[in-house]
Amino acid sequence: MSRYNRGRNKNYRNPLSQLIKEIQKAKSLKEVFVPEKYALPDGWAFKTANTLIGSNAMNTNQIRKIFGELKSIEEKLKREKDLDKCKNDILLIMPQVAYALGRRVVSKNFYDLMKECINLNKIKEPEDFIAFVKFFTAVVAYSSVVKSK
Repeated sequence: MSRYNRGRNKNYRNPLSQLIKEIQKAKSLKEVFVPEKYALPDGWAFKTANTLIGSNAMNTNQIRKIFGELKSIEEKLKREKDLDKCKNDILLIMPQVAYALGRRVVSKNFYDLMKECINLNKIKEPEDFIAFVKFFTAVVAYSSVVKSK
């Protein structure tokens, strides 16, 4: 990238903005979050962890806090087997992420990613939310690898 083009394409080399575009194009989260696309070391989960943790944009505590919320909702969803009973819990994750952004303990990239994923237009059935949680599980796993570098 030449020095004359530095500010023009801020999303250049930002894998999170690429992932967000994929999510925006998809009809549901289960279309985007398939293990072939995120689980391997060159996939979305590693790139996400590397962007968030590797650049010191945020620490693993914040990712793990949101992860705990997602896992508890996933367990409730598996018990209830009804997405409608869990929608409020899912939607209430976003105010927590917004609060963390306001305190500057999560990055804007993370907020933007969560905003696209915690969206009732993308979470249409339980499988969509479960696919997202599996992706997020991989991000948490890779974040510990990135942190130890």
